[in-house]
Amino acid sequence: MFRSWCVTALLMAASAGSAHAGYLDENPDEVFESVYERIGTLPVQATRDPDVWLRLQELKREPCDQKSIEGLAAMLDRLGYRRQAAEGLYKFVLSCGAPVNALHRSVDIFLKLTDYPKAVEVADEYVRRAPTNRESHYMRGLALEGAGDYKRAIVDYSDAVELFGADKRGISSRVFLHMASAYAALKEFCEATAPINQYVALDPATRDTSQTQRIIADYERQGNCVSSTEPRSERFPLLPKQGVVTVKAEINGVRGLFILDTGASYVSVKSAFASRARIPEKATGEVTLISANGQIKAQLSKADKVKLGKLEAVNVPVAVQADGEKGFGAGIDGLLGMSFLSRFDVQMASGSIEVRTRQPKK
Repeated sequence: MFRSWCVTALLMAASAGSAHAGYLDENPDEVFESVYERIGTLPVQATRDPDVWLRLQELKREPCDQKSIEGLAAMLDRLGYRRQAAEGLYKFVLSCGAPVNALHRSVDIFLKLTDYPKAVEVADEYVRRAPTNRESHYMRGLALEGAGDYKRAIVDYSDAVELFGADKRGISSRVFLHMASAYAALKEFCEATAPINQYVALDPATRDTSQTQRIIADYERQGNCVSSTEPRSERFPLLPKQGVVTVKAEINGVRGLFILDTGASYVSVKSAFASRARIPEKATGEVTLISANGQIKAQLSKADKVKLGKLEAVNVPVAVQADGEKGFGAGIDGLLGMSFLSRFDVQMASGSIEVRTRQPKK
């Protein structure tokens, strides 16, 4: 009985060995020609790994098996064939249409390979297939920043922030830091303070630290736009029936009526007001804004100076909306958002909202 069992086991092992022996002696270029047409040719040495061979066999049987391509990419990465892993994921999505998250992995690998042009190419496809996915915009921002296309990078970082949702406190500091770095690379140091100020303003109790203050101060010094610490404040009543706080402010010396909106990322105006205030309508690029009316496209530009009573700031990022978009309300010229307000302390108490100069922590 024992002898019979051993013979059976040996026969089964021999059979299994012959089934997998192909990875040692068969020509993978011939065996997997149909697979390579979809994901690209792999080095022969890589295919000699039995696990790689097995995944290729799976993809030969099931051309669009998502689990198999993910497993193959992971094994190629582990074996040091990272470029082939990234290319395979990218080409697989182009061929099979999914999974979109494979493009995220592909971009990440190309970034680690410092192949920024290829990372941009894959990230463009990622954004095309997932235009409302904040991760797609963040990954493309990284690729564009690496490639030196800083204006487009700023737009993508802005979209990543905007598409996050209502509670932006969960956004990683990396997004804001990269956005600031992109502005700084363009020598727009005053504008570089805006994303850091916005990050701090989302949770000042824990983020207004010596480190963030040092980053802001360094950008202000380089841009010659150091914020005044002289105690100044403006107070506006909260009118329950009205629902919003309207204020009179000046942009580049042009006076207007604005909604004070701490939920808006940018100071926003219509193109007609932008023309009167000499705000360039096409400066950085087209960004996405989330409003009560849904998603809106606007051109990201800047104002030389924004003034609210005794408070003022220079080189303030401004979103310019087309006149055809839904208006801000009768007689309203725009929104006074966080690209201006985050440079100050904003407090709501006792039926009013107070905006005052930020005092350095001692």
